Amino acid sequence: MTDLSRIAAIMSDMDISVTSAQALSGGHSRQTWLVTCADNRRVVLRFGGAHSHIEAAILNRAKPVVPVPEVIACGAGFLISEFVEGQTLEALLHAGIAAGEGEALAAQLGQSAAAIGTVEFDRSGFFTDGDLSVGKTLPQAHLLAPFCAEWLSKSGRFTSSETERWKAQCAQNFEILTPLNQISRLVHSDMNPKNIIVDRVDGGWKLKAFIDWEFAHSGCPFADVGNFCRFASEYPKGFLRSFVKAFEDAAPLLTEGWQKQARVLDMIALSDLASRSVGHVVGDKAAALIRSWTANGIPPLV
Repeated sequence: MTDLSRIAAIMSDMDISVTSAQALSGGHSRQTWLVTCADNRRVVLRFGGAHSHIEAAILNRAKPVVPVPEVIACGAGFLISEFVEGQTLEALLHAGIAAGEGEALAAQLGQSAAAIGTVEFDRSGFFTDGDLSVGKTLPQAHLLAPFCAEWLSKSGRFTSSETERWKAQCAQNFEILTPLNQISRLVHSDMNPKNIIVDRVDGGWKLKAFIDWEFAHSGCPFADVGNFCRFASEYPKGFLRSFVKAFEDAAPLLTEGWQKQARVLDMIALSDLASRSVGHVVGDKAAALIRSWTANGIPPLV
C-alpha cells in the first residue's frame, strides 16, 4: 500500500474524504503529512511509529499548560491532529525578526518551556502506554559516558582518540547530574526551532504550538533548555538571554548549577545526533559542536 492510499484508507475509516496530501518535514521516525479534507479542513497525519497512542496522551497531558495541536484521532500506528496555522520558529529566524520582537517572543518561549516542567510524574523514565505509565528508567549519570562514546564510535565520523576524549569529558561532567535523578517532570526532549510554531497576532509574534513530542519523557526540564540553546549562533543577539531569563523566573524548580546541568544534559542528545550518517544536516552540526566542546570545554548557556 502506498503512502497516499494508506492516508486515504485511514481517513475513509473516519468517513472523511481526502482532497490532497502533502508530505511535511519533521519527525525522526515517523512520516508527517498535511491532509486537506473535502470540507476544506486541514489536518496533520503522522504514521510510521508504534507508539502514536503515547504521543496522543502526551499532547493531551501538555495541553492544559502549553499550546499544542488538538488530537483528532489516534489508531494503530497513526495520529491525526489539527493543523496549526503559522510558521516554524526556524523559518522566522531565517527570515529575520526585529530585536525587541525577538526578545519578547523568546520570553514567551522561556515561560512556556518552564510550564511544560510543571507536569509531574511518579518517577523519571520513558512512557510505556497511553496512561503515561513510566517504565524503563533513564540511565544513571555514571552510565552515560559509555553510552555517549558508543554512539560516537558507531557513527564513522570520529577517530578513536576523538571518541575517547568525548567519553572523558562526559565522565568528568556527568556527576553533576546526580542531583537531578529524582526529578520526574515532563520533558519535550526535542525543543528546537523547527518544532515550535509561531504566528503574527495583534502586531506581535506569538507562540502557537509545540509540535513533535515523540521523544518526550519524564525527567528534568533543564534538558529542554539545553536543547533549545544548543546552536546558539543561529539566534539573534539577546534572544537566548531573554529565553533563559524567562525560564529561570518561571521554572517550578531550579538548582544552584542548573545552567551547567542543562548543557551537560544536552551532551546526551548531541551524542545521539552525531551518530547519524555523514551528510545528515543536524548530525553534521552536532559533530562540529562535539569537536568544539572537546577542544574548548563546555560553553556557558548564554
